[in-house]
Amino acid sequence: MKQGDLVRVVKNDMSLIMKYPGPKDNKFFNQIGTIVKVYDPARWKVSNPWYDVLFPAGFYHARADAIEVISD
Repeated sequence: MKQGDLVRVVKNDMSLIMKYPGPKDNKFFNQIGTIVKVYDPARWKVSNPWYDVLFPAGFYHARADAIEVISD
């Protein structure tokens, strides 16, 4: 996944997709969003990278295993 990719949510889990800023919510489910930032997994020492995703419901941090790229 890279910046600018269209993604959809595959896991409705508020611990894997978090609203920023603000309280947790699940308004992101069944929406299509755009990746706006990719966090470097080597720098953060994590096995699943995190992404900043802009959904119609707002701005969210999402882990890689909770979203998937929409193919053409």
